[in-house]
Amino acid sequence: MKTKAYKMLLCVMLIIAACKKDFKNKKNESDFTVDDQMKVTVIDSNYLPLTVKTIAGNPAAPGYADGSGNQARFNGPWGIDLMDDGSLYVAEYYNHKIRKITPPNIVSTVNIPQSSDGVPLRHPIIVKVAKDGTINIIALEDENIFNYKVLIVKPNGQVITPKLHSSEHFYQDLAKDPYNNFYWMCGVETDRVHTKGGPKAIVEKFLLDANGVIGTDTYTPPKESLTGPSDKEHPTVTDIFCGYNGVKYLVVGNKHIYKLTPSGQLTLLFPNVQFTSIHSIVVTKDSRTMYIADGGTIKSYFNGKLQYLVGPHLPYDGGDGVGTSADVAAEHMALSKDESTIYFTDYANDTVRKLLLR
Repeated sequence: MKTKAYKMLLCVMLIIAACKKDFKNKKNESDFTVDDQMKVTVIDSNYLPLTVKTIAGNPAAPGYADGSGNQARFNGPWGIDLMDDGSLYVAEYYNHKIRKITPPNIVSTVNIPQSSDGVPLRHPIIVKVAKDGTINIIALEDENIFNYKVLIVKPNGQVITPKLHSSEHFYQDLAKDPYNNFYWMCGVETDRVHTKGGPKAIVEKFLLDANGVIGTDTYTPPKESLTGPSDKEHPTVTDIFCGYNGVKYLVVGNKHIYKLTPSGQLTLLFPNVQFTSIHSIVVTKDSRTMYIADGGTIKSYFNGKLQYLVGPHLPYDGGDGVGTSADVAAEHMALSKDESTIYFTDYANDTVRKLLLR
């Protein structure tokens, strides 16, 4: 029999499949409003702040096709990564592809060779590309039994599929360490047969140990530091961001955001805010502003104020616009180096888009 932890993980992953239907059928926008009193002023003759522009894909025509801008087709874009040259990498869940968007908005498919086990890439959810061109992927190889797989694709085409610590290790996100040449990953170690004292949230370095197993320097958030019965009973770190201030920002169960300081102190942020379903957070270099993709919306936290920026709006057609005139269902985000633009996947509308912040 599946444990409660396994059922909780099932609920988390079913969010992926349900996102399109939920956003497009949403009738009440009050759930998405934190602070909707946006004052927009012209700062450039070309655009307004909080302008949403679709980079690639067509919300009216999901599918699979390479091409330019709205001639390209996506089906389930999820994870995203932004490179220094302005190109984007996208993990595409339903097409089982890694896509690359090269300025000006040219979409191509990245060749991911089969691994040594002969199994092609299936259901990628996260993609991060190192400066040397190494492509790091987390994929849900079998969504029926939650068989996660890690792939490391070297620039020469070599594909490494490292072993996981166990079949009960489920990884959900990757984040670049700003001061080191490696990533951090997060997820959960389940306990289906009740032999380990219950499930444990995990944060690990995305490095191979001496035995070729992925994941070193494991950190497990103490359950007494987590808030509420859900975080304590079903602890899963679903998203992670590594700040330049040395703080790791951890999302637990898609509902709560914690900060983990270099000294090991874990603190809940926004204790009085009820989030819907957090799928991504990014933080500015000075650590003063946090952007949160929650329930399709993008919100900002600055100077003690949580503000609604953009989100789902009638007629739920994935249309571009300024502020509330745009229809957005944001999933994963990447912040530009100059911090003027958020690039994001819009899973419900099968597009890749950007939000101009200033």
